[in-house]
Amino acid sequence: MKDDNKNYLEYVKETCLDCSLCTQNCDFLTKYGLDLAEFATRDDLAYSCFLCGRCYEVCPVDLDGREISLIHRKNEGFGMMKFEKSLYKFRNNSNKETKDLLWLGCAFPRAFPETTKKMIEIFREDGCDYSIDCCGKPVFESGDKDRAQKNIDHVKMLLLKKKVKRVVTCCPNCYHFFKDYTDINVITIYEKLHELGVGKVLEDEFHIYHPCPDKVHKEMFKDLKYFMPNAKSDYKDVLCCGLGGLASRDEPEIAKAFLSRLKNYDSMVTTYCASCSIQFTKNGIANQHALTMILGTDEKVVPTSLARLIKMKFYGGR
Repeated sequence: MKDDNKNYLEYVKETCLDCSLCTQNCDFLTKYGLDLAEFATRDDLAYSCFLCGRCYEVCPVDLDGREISLIHRKNEGFGMMKFEKSLYKFRNNSNKETKDLLWLGCAFPRAFPETTKKMIEIFREDGCDYSIDCCGKPVFESGDKDRAQKNIDHVKMLLLKKKVKRVVTCCPNCYHFFKDYTDINVITIYEKLHELGVGKVLEDEFHIYHPCPDKVHKEMFKDLKYFMPNAKSDYKDVLCCGLGGLASRDEPEIAKAFLSRLKNYDSMVTTYCASCSIQFTKNGIANQHALTMILGTDEKVVPTSLARLIKMKFYGGR
């Protein structure tokens, strides 16, 4: 985000080339007949953007609709989500000191509990601790900047108490949120597994669906490629799984259209985002998560249950 939000909106309006590439490549902008310069004037559409970053990818002058959308957001609604995730009600942390901290996030443990346990054991053998907690990205994207800052402060205090040098994330949302909005030293689970010499190298060709935060620069995917050297980027016309940017509340038809488009493909969808995996499974789209294959659990998404969330909250006797 730019430090001066108002100036960024003015910058967009002054810099836009009126080439319409953003409109041609975005379902949301197409629906409303807007380009980014016009979106900069429409705070009423703040929650219609899925924050996928496609506009930034295609813009010849690097304008970013994600920033416009986040500037427009003024903390409207999403009360139940904010209640659960600020601070995360099912967090599982300890005060144990650790050089590297396995940050499991909130989506992965609820979707893949057995793979979560396997990662915890791998890190224990390396003398490192784990946390099940929310990074704060969903609250931040709601526009509730004060509550989001409290979440970030909570994470930083936890890392300080534990004397953490590096945070290891298995979630692309956590990875990019920490990297883009904090000074936390963060690496991907795939980089860490490579360091440890743990995990299968899978030579098959995999069709990868890139989650929104990793779509543009594919930083997490670059680390993942060590374990899946023949993986190929696919599904480029599917901009989002439908959960991005909290936009499905205001744009349910666009969210459904993304999923319908994905169903037209015959290939097995390989993800590296638990939220995408949950969304695809819920909507009857066959998928597999790269990390479960690399670690040999081959676990599929399990339905979320309160009992499992509570069990993971107290996993490890903490």
